[in-house]
Amino acid sequence: MTRLVFTVMLAALACCAAPARWQSELLPALSAARRSGQDLVVYFALAGRDASDRMQRSLSDPLVLAALARGDFAAVTCDGFATKRLYEQWVGFGEGMGIVVLDGGGAVLATRPGPQDPLELAAFLDLCTATRGELKALRGRVQGGAVSPADKFELGVLYLNLGNITAAEPLLLDAAFAGVAGARHRVARLYALQGNVTKAWYWLQHVPSTPAAEMTRGYVLYKERRHGEAAQVLEAALENGGLGEDRQRAVLFLGKALHEGRRDDRAAPLLRKLAAEATGSTFEAAALHTLGHIENPTGEHAH
Repeated sequence: MTRLVFTVMLAALACCAAPARWQSELLPALSAARRSGQDLVVYFALAGRDASDRMQRSLSDPLVLAALARGDFAAVTCDGFATKRLYEQWVGFGEGMGIVVLDGGGAVLATRPGPQDPLELAAFLDLCTATRGELKALRGRVQGGAVSPADKFELGVLYLNLGNITAAEPLLLDAAFAGVAGARHRVARLYALQGNVTKAWYWLQHVPSTPAAEMTRGYVLYKERRHGEAAQVLEAALENGGLGEDRQRAVLFLGKALHEGRRDDRAAPLLRKLAAEATGSTFEAAALHTLGHIENPTGEHAH
């Protein structure tokens, strides 16, 4: 029932949107986006790989097309094998498949490596749309002469939330070296997202214990597959409160850690409650995705 409500909510937002479509040639799509000033969504496909093929088939799902239309995105698919270097330049990590969002000038705004189902992709595209104005303002501030470490931190955090690691890393490192509060654990979160837990733990050294820093510590433990410890840390962070925008992230990874630790009796109600918040966030969409694995365990997701 929760998935139905979430799906209807997203679909209803598209009632007045113009139709969207996926192009199939990257260079013409880049040129057209530059002329029009549109943001361009690029899907790097690895044909023949099951996860990639499934996602490519789902790109025409009404939820995805609606999100493209709401954000006035142009969209194109490309061969991830042939454009491997471009993927590495834009994304910087992952296996070579996933989503990249570019602005009209060709600069990377956001990335999401790996497979996503239609709900997850639609929520990610809506996030890109919702943060477009804020991102433009912060980019202008950082590019405009005298810039403070706090400005770099703010832009770095937004890029990190959009998955744009290549842009976030130098900004967050500069902020961390300048002593901006919260920057060190955000750098740790960035490296954990890349899968580099050794670097993540290095940057978590001597970080004061704040709710957000504990969220990062739990996330690093999750990425290290220390699911029991991750669940303890994330649960404690949620109980202590004060997580702000990190609350949904903490709930999601607590649910995922419990699921991986074979505690679906606790994970499922937690994830259902998160999904039922129905704000359209990427975390709610990911909660529904994980619930799908819990309720229909097949293949690599069976425990």
